[in-house]
Amino acid sequence: MHTHTFYSKLQSDPKGLASTEAEKRLLTHGPNELKAKKKKSLILEFLEEFKDLMVLILIGATIFAFFSGETADAIIIMVVVIINASIGFAQKYKAEKAIEALKKMVKPYARVLRDGIQKKIPAEKIVPGDILILNEGDSIAADAILIETNELETQEAILTGESLPVEKNIDGLVFMGTMVTHGTGRAIVVQTGMNTEMGNIATLTLETKKDKSPLEKEIQKIGFFVGKITFAICAVLFVFNYFLQKKPIIETLIFATSVAVAAVPEGLPATITIALAIGVQRLARQNAIIKQLSSVETLGATTVICTDKTGTLTKNEMMVKEIDLDEYSATVSGNGYEPYGTFHLECAAEKCTTFGNLKETDPDHATTKNIVNTEKETPTLYAAFQTFMAIAALCNNSEIRHENKQFKVIGDPTEGALITMVQKSGFLIEDFKSRYTKIHEFPFDSNRKLMTVLVMENSTKKYYAFSKGAPASILESCSEILKNGRSRDLTPAHQGEIGSKNAVMAEKAYRCLGFAYRELTDAEAEKINQADGNTQHKKFPLNKEQVEQHLTFVGLVGMMDPPRPEVIDAIELARKAGIRVYIVTGDYGLTAEAVAKQIGLIKDDNHQIIRGEELEKMAENELQAILKNKTAQVIFARVSPEHKLRIVSALKELGEVVAVTGDGVNDAPALKKADIGVAMGINGTDVSKEAANMVLSDDSFSTIINAIKEGRTIYENLKKFIYYVFSSNIGEVILIFLAIILAFPAPLSAVLILFVNLTTDMFPAVALGVEPAEIEVMNKKPRNPKSKILTKRFVGRILYNGLVIGVITFLAYIWELYRYGILNGNSTAASGLNGNPGYIKASSLAFFLMVILELANTFNARSEEKSIFKIDFFSNIQLLIANVISLLLAIMILEIPFFQKYFHTINMGLPEWGMVFISVALVIFAEEMRKLLRRRKTALKQHNA
Repeated sequence: MHTHTFYSKLQSDPKGLASTEAEKRLLTHGPNELKAKKKKSLILEFLEEFKDLMVLILIGATIFAFFSGETADAIIIMVVVIINASIGFAQKYKAEKAIEALKKMVKPYARVLRDGIQKKIPAEKIVPGDILILNEGDSIAADAILIETNELETQEAILTGESLPVEKNIDGLVFMGTMVTHGTGRAIVVQTGMNTEMGNIATLTLETKKDKSPLEKEIQKIGFFVGKITFAICAVLFVFNYFLQKKPIIETLIFATSVAVAAVPEGLPATITIALAIGVQRLARQNAIIKQLSSVETLGATTVICTDKTGTLTKNEMMVKEIDLDEYSATVSGNGYEPYGTFHLECAAEKCTTFGNLKETDPDHATTKNIVNTEKETPTLYAAFQTFMAIAALCNNSEIRHENKQFKVIGDPTEGALITMVQKSGFLIEDFKSRYTKIHEFPFDSNRKLMTVLVMENSTKKYYAFSKGAPASILESCSEILKNGRSRDLTPAHQGEIGSKNAVMAEKAYRCLGFAYRELTDAEAEKINQADGNTQHKKFPLNKEQVEQHLTFVGLVGMMDPPRPEVIDAIELARKAGIRVYIVTGDYGLTAEAVAKQIGLIKDDNHQIIRGEELEKMAENELQAILKNKTAQVIFARVSPEHKLRIVSALKELGEVVAVTGDGVNDAPALKKADIGVAMGINGTDVSKEAANMVLSDDSFSTIINAIKEGRTIYENLKKFIYYVFSSNIGEVILIFLAIILAFPAPLSAVLILFVNLTTDMFPAVALGVEPAEIEVMNKKPRNPKSKILTKRFVGRILYNGLVIGVITFLAYIWELYRYGILNGNSTAASGLNGNPGYIKASSLAFFLMVILELANTFNARSEEKSIFKIDFFSNIQLLIANVISLLLAIMILEIPFFQKYFHTINMGLPEWGMVFISVALVIFAEEMRKLLRRRKTALKQHNA
């Protein structure tokens, strides 16, 4: 079927759909997206909060209590259980919404022709009839028929299971969810959404993974362990209350189960998910989009970063600074992608001259002397520049647009800089495009490091090959050089001269490209002509090996991509944090070296540049020996994606936690191999984003360091609220258990136990998850990712503080009992205490103390070593609000007569409030003493080291 038939059938146009027509079709066909599995209803999600065994036992016992006459207690317990479940449901719902927000951040975009121009739009807005523009690394957004191809290959393993790329020709189909692994093309969309092949098999391809992190798995195991211990304690409680104190079985069952519900942190995994999701949202606001919650833990443990140079350490705002062609060299002025600037020309045989395209009042119309005016004055200069600029303009797939008073590049920044250079010279891109017709393109790839287009000169019908690429790769394909307007044999002397000029440019941190061309032979032209002028519909009769030979070297261009100013501080911060940084680039070694010096990565001449060809000859043990030296300054230059993968693998073999950046198709293996694959959000391909764990929406290296800082902070905050929840729950169990083994009446009723759990376990724990970063967080070495969070020291701290909270509350409870003449807790006395004012007073004090000591413990949790008095009290407003809410709820239960009646509490007097302040001071003092000893031990260890 011919291309025009597709346009007619789909009511499309070679210039693409009009925006208004596309909007109409979107309403008709719906969004281009796959329907997810139907979610559970909110009611079912809410009911899942009650599926915990202990909660079910408690509910069952409470129902029996209700029908046995214990109406008030049964209703209160059910209300508390429902409130608890509602808060848990709300937290999980918030976490799910946070994760959904993350999914939206990694939704794909596609380039289409709309209104005759290229546009980047969300893939979900693509409609039948749209013209897709496909480049290497793109994810194909819909099922489409190819109308133009240049060596196009796609990876269709997601549909077919076949791992090898599939070659595509005109009239062939490409499918939603598959990837362009090589070449370029254009295709007209025929099916979208659920009507695509991907829709038929209902596979979601861009979904945030929901695998549990190692920390979540560890906490789950700990939760099971604590659950077993608690179950044993509850069994003891049941036996003691029922068989020894002869209490009713329903009351005993409710009490024992309430202790279990309070002691087992069944909501902890959900709280961890919430904290991770909140942290990931915070990272997204700092331009780092994490695709998997589990990656947050790994981020904080990163020890090595292998980073690209261009666009990551630098601005990726290329501007041509120098050119060298024929007998001429020139420096180029201007700003960014603005088409205004000058060429200051130098030549040994002629005097210097300056020409260019200068901006006047109207930025769209500039008039001054330019290269076009020199055709008659200096024909050799004109001819050399014309050839040079023709290669820059036509061996190019990008364009510059003037939008919102800014000049922006659509496409590759390097190609954008070449377009800008042509415009500055006075030549017009449109003139070159009208003079030549583009016949075929051999796209750039990372192995041969060059790109070639075949064009036909319309006036003469002659065919030319225009090539650009790495100078060394271009020279390998050249046998001649342009000198004095004529092609001459390329000699070793010429090659040495070009190499020297390339080195000089590279030392200035310029990125260098070589330009070359040749006229095709009559035989080659005949092969193209025999294809009936419709080569797009057949396999092109010439391959790149045939075309890219015997070229004529034209010249060099040196571009400046200035370092990002924020990278200097980021490199220094990485150094303080014990994180090593390697530049791993396909660029010239001297260019990478110059950038490394500018950003402070290299501080002296004691460094090593390892090129790809040297790396290939290096044995594995040699490479590992270099990487094992943590003080060595090493740059990897002229490396291929295979080399990058080898470097990452070697580092992982050494036990390093590796983050690696990448933006191309061939970077995917290294990104997958790394512990943290980092893709570029602006200039990265869809393939690299799919393979990565993290996407940088600003492409900046400093964002990686900020993300590592956030990762460390999130991990430390997880430890803080894990400490808080476990130590608080242990305090509750110790209080109850001490009363049992010493034969005292129960300090807390089932209702009060559940209410303590409600007020202290929810909001303060989540608030600790958003604790701001401690100043020292980036002054420590990376943690060992294999180390468990619940180390002996950490568990010791939990038990220590849980014991302090439980014992202090128990002693205060005994003190209150003795104040009111209840001298012992024998079973006879205990059985008649329910209406005793002294017992109610003691129980109320125990309840309030347990709440306020646990809230005080949140401030202890804010740092493992730093004194509570050296932490900014107001730096975590959420924690203050959470504590105030919890405290007010507890006071309400004590002071309001309505609640006193049903919770069996009583307001406290001055002696009780005095005991409260003393107890809070003791809990803080006990932890301050532990922290002091810990700081001294740390200082001694550092001194001995």
